[in-house]
Amino acid sequence: MCTSLRMVTRSVNRLYDHALSEVGIRVTGYSILSRLAEEGPLPISRLAGRLAMERTTCTREVAPLLDAGLVETTTGSDRRVRILRLTESGARKRAEAYPLWEGVQRRLADDFGDTDITALLERLRRLQASSNRLSQP
Repeated sequence: MCTSLRMVTRSVNRLYDHALSEVGIRVTGYSILSRLAEEGPLPISRLAGRLAMERTTCTREVAPLLDAGLVETTTGSDRRVRILRLTESGARKRAEAYPLWEGVQRRLADDFGDTDITALLERLRRLQASSNRLSQP
């Protein structure tokens, strides 16, 4: 199960990365920009949780977005907490990338089938919830 999921994930990521390369970002960066656009400023640990990432992985993925000026960081009330916020440039980059991302979504749904995509996503959410429950001490 794990190997199959990883193989599918890599294959699908390649589709999105290829499309989004036109605007100079990868799908993980697009996901981060989208989450910040939808939810507003977030501590990096909360963003990592929302994207089901390890905090260190999220920090590594955010770095190029910070360098590009798409995201900025401030400190929270606890100075150890870094808060990430989408910049105006980041919002423009996300808007520029959206049609490319949507195009991949549509191509996959057309090829795989809308009904099958809906069922697959529901089952994947259930699998993730199950995995989360089983990983709790």
